[in-house]
Parts: sequence; C-alpha cells; structure tokens
Amino acid sequence: MIIKINSLESTIEIFYENYIHLHGFLKLKAKDEKNNKEYIIIVQILNEQTILDYVLTRQKLRNVKMTEYIKSELEMELQYVIQGRPIIFVEKDKKSKKEIPHVINVFFEIEDLMESKVLTPHSMEIPEDQSDVHEYLKHIFPPDGIFMGYLASEKKVEVYFPFKYLMYHFFIAGATGMGKSNLNQVFIDGLLQHNAQIILGGKGNRISMLAIDMHDEYALGCIKYGVNDICKAVNYNKELIGSWFYLYPNKGIPPTELRSVAEPCLINYQEIKPEDLFATGSFNDLQVGAIFSAYRSDQEDYIENLLTDGYRPPGGHDEKTMAAIRRRMHWLEYSEMFQSNAASKLPEIVKKLETGGVIVFNASMISDLEQFLFNSVLARTLFDLRKSLKSSSDIATLEKKLDQTLPKNFYQNYKNNLKDLYVKTGTIVKDPSEMPIIIFTIEEAPSILRPEMMRYNNVFKDISRQGRKFNLGLEVISQQYSPIDDTILSNMNTVINLPLRSEKEKAVAAKTLGGGIQHSDLESLTGTRGIALISGIWLTNFQKLKIPLYDEYFERHSKKFYEDFSKKIASLGISPPPTSLS
Repeated sequence: MIIKINSLESTIEIFYENYIHLHGFLKLKAKDEKNNKEYIIIVQILNEQTILDYVLTRQKLRNVKMTEYIKSELEMELQYVIQGRPIIFVEKDKKSKKEIPHVINVFFEIEDLMESKVLTPHSMEIPEDQSDVHEYLKHIFPPDGIFMGYLASEKKVEVYFPFKYLMYHFFIAGATGMGKSNLNQVFIDGLLQHNAQIILGGKGNRISMLAIDMHDEYALGCIKYGVNDICKAVNYNKELIGSWFYLYPNKGIPPTELRSVAEPCLINYQEIKPEDLFATGSFNDLQVGAIFSAYRSDQEDYIENLLTDGYRPPGGHDEKTMAAIRRRMHWLEYSEMFQSNAASKLPEIVKKLETGGVIVFNASMISDLEQFLFNSVLARTLFDLRKSLKSSSDIATLEKKLDQTLPKNFYQNYKNNLKDLYVKTGTIVKDPSEMPIIIFTIEEAPSILRPEMMRYNNVFKDISRQGRKFNLGLEVISQQYSPIDDTILSNMNTVINLPLRSEKEKAVAAKTLGGGIQHSDLESLTGTRGIALISGIWLTNFQKLKIPLYDEYFERHSKKFYEDFSKKIASLGISPPPTSLS
C-alpha cells in the first residue's frame, strides 16, 4: 500500500491491492515510535478507481505524462486508488493515553508531519477494525449544538449545528415536498431543548427564534406533533414557553387548541421607518427621496400623509412620483395587521425575543407584502437595539441612543424594559454577546431577497454582513438559489441542501455551496426526501445528513426529554403557570 498527498486537491490518495467495500469514511493509523505517539486519520471517501482509470483521468484533465514512475505503479500489484479528504486527525500519546483531535486545517496538519518525515506513506496502514470510526466522527459534531439529524452513512453519529455558528447565518434549499418544514420542526425542537437545559443550570446563551410559518404547520404539526405538543409535555412551563408562543394576524382566528397560547399581531404605522417600506417593493430613486422627505417632515404621520391624495412633502416632488408611491403603498389601507395609532404588539414581540423565546408566526393568511413588512420592521428594530447596545457602556448612553434611533412610538412603549433586559450590574449594560442569539426565518426568500430589493437600506443585507457581532442570525429558506441577491448568498456560511428538481438550480447550487460539493453529489439526492448535503465554515468537507421524521423523533426522544424537564422543574418547587392569557 502507498499513501500519497495530493496537494492540488487537498486529498489523500491510497493505492492498494484489493477492492474494499467502503461506507463513506476510512480510518488510517500510523505509529511514531521515536516520540511514542500514534496517529489516527479519518478520511472521507470521495471516489475509488482502478489505477488505470486514475492515470487516464489525470492525463485527460491535467495532461499528465506517462512517466517511468507511473508505469512502475501500473506494473505493481497495486490495482485501486481511493481518493479521500482527511477530516479528522487525532494525535495520541501512548503513555498518557491523552488524545488531541484536530478538525480544522486537518490536511495541513498531516502535510506538515509528512514533510517532516514523522508520517510516511509506508508507515501508515488501514486497520482491519473500522468499527470505531463513528466515535471519531463525533469530534466534528459535539453535542453542544442544535440537533438536526444523523450522518447518512454513519447512523450512530448525531449531527449538531454548533451554537457559535448560528449567527453566521444558514440557508435551507430544497424543492417542494423534500422536507424543509420537517427540518425546521426538528430544529425548533432542538432549540427548545437547549433553552430547557439553560433553565436547569446549563451554560451558554438562550436562543430565540421567529419562525415564519407559511402553511401553519409548526404549532400543531406537519402531520401529528408540533410545538403545542412540547407545551403539553412541559406542562406549559412559562419560563420555557412564555405565556404565549403562537402569533397570528390581527382579527384572525387561531385554532381552538392554541387560543390559550396565542396573541394577535398588530403593528403601528408609527413604528415603521422608510427602510422597512423598501423591503415590500421596488421603489425608484425619486420615490425613495420623496418618502425620506415625508419622514423627515413628520415622522409620526408620514405614512398616512403619503397615502393621502394630493400630499406633497417638502422638496418639490412631482405629483406623478407621489401617485406612484400611493399605488405601491395603498395595500396598507386594507391591512388589519398594520394600523395607525393602534395597540401595537411589537414591544411585546421584541421583549419575548430579547429574553430567549420562540415565536411561531402563522403567515398563511396574510399577503406577501404584509409578511415582508412585518419581518423588516421586527428585524430592523432588533438590529437597532443591538447596535445601540454594542456602542453603549451604561444605561444612560443606551437610552439616549435609542431615543435618537428608534421610532418615538415604539420607544415610549418599550423603554420600561431597558433596565430589566440590558443592564448587567449597576448602570453597566450587557454586550450583545451576552444576550440571546436571535434567529429570523425568511420564507419564500426569492420574493424578499432579490437584488432589486437590496438597492437601498435593507436590514437583511445588513444583518447578513454584520449580524454575528450582535448575536443576530438569518435562516433563509428557499426552493431556489438563482433569484437571491449575491451578498445574501455569500454570507450564508452554512448551507443545507435538500433535493432540488431544477437542473438550473442544481448547477447554481454546485457553484454556491462550496465544501467540496459537486453537481454529481446533488444528483445523488434525486428523489431522496429527508436527505440533505450540509456544508459550512465549521466543516472540512460537506456531509450527507439524514433528517428524522419529526413525529418519530418526538415519540422516541423529545417527548420524554420534555416530560423529564417538567418533573425536574416540579422538584425544584416551581409550579406551572396558568394556560390562559391575562
């Protein structure tokens, strides 16, 4: 057997005698007798070829000449070549038994040892016993993260999304019916499990999530179980669930089972800034200028003014421009969710997310424009709060900055929360890194994240570039890659790709995903519902993820976890809250 380093492709190539049936990963072992060490390398198999095919492929792709060295290899008994990417490198001290695992820059660690002759091709072997490969793979997916499923080729290995990369944003792509909603259910469950462990004394930050539910599935379940079943299992624990979690459009009617944990969504015109409006449609430069003029002239009533026939803000704006603005905004006059000087729910929604809560928003009965404006107002409000917090050292400074930044209507209704939520000790305020991680979901992403929607101030573009500094993350869900703005795509540092049907989208995905994913890998998913390719900055190479059906996962695992949590809370003498709202 000969083991070579292919520096051009960052792979290890293993030449050996016989065909070996492989299952995705291979363990290599080497001993360093001089330093009394042992090395374990886990290689992810990319392909396996005969040596003849290997040489012919290299000749075709790189014009490799048939040298004497290659001829001698062909004449040897070695017949096959495995090409793999090293993803784990473990250094073992044989005396102390101490292990040091490396999961980042693995290839370079190995290359350095081979250059220094500590590792040599002839010193390495493929152990007959490969049964413990899954134990080493757990180094990539330590359980201090949100559960998403299992490695498709190693079912004993659970896959977790590391907490520290949640605010680096993630993208879920897949055709209709391929499992995006099911994955999000699993994700929400894992998030609530994490928060439950924090309540019981675990370390870390709580995680908040605004889950936009386009089909009203998450609360009662895509099939059988949903967030409401978690509520039942924890006996409606107020610290985990709050007094409500289900948000529905104002004047809508929530399902009977959810009325005790539901709140209507109502937002004031006075809480909307001009940049929020730009997320609802394409405004040209003249229209943007007129909207800003109206806002500077009368911040409280600028939307009502813009909706009024004949209104002209200061600055000599053309009547045709004003008429075009009214056409683009007239839908607000018929919205039950957006009204002027109403009893807004925005302060309550923001407070829930700032304290580590999960909100499922039923967007199935509202228009795209209402969804986009709600998303933008909420995200921009939280972004403004966290940016002001980051640049403040004490509560007085924070109050001053928020008074200047936030709409007056919102700030007056929210400011009583500042000391409870943002003060660390005395008058010193927290850093955003000490606040809950907040995840915003964006469903139907091509509608809201198109390049033309990104021309002016856009909070989602800003969060995609800066949100990690403020513990704010985006979860973008889409059936397509191609319509989405390049800035958004380039900042999605984790991508979970479920099967795609469009050949065009597969081609774009292969270019976008990175992590070693090829078009052939995407093709391998065809028709395999619930299997995804996952790549991210925290992975050396992409992995194939098997996502469990949520109902089965809840019955096998989650239900007992939450029931045990409820018992532990009861043993601490904390009684469950009433299930009705005050």
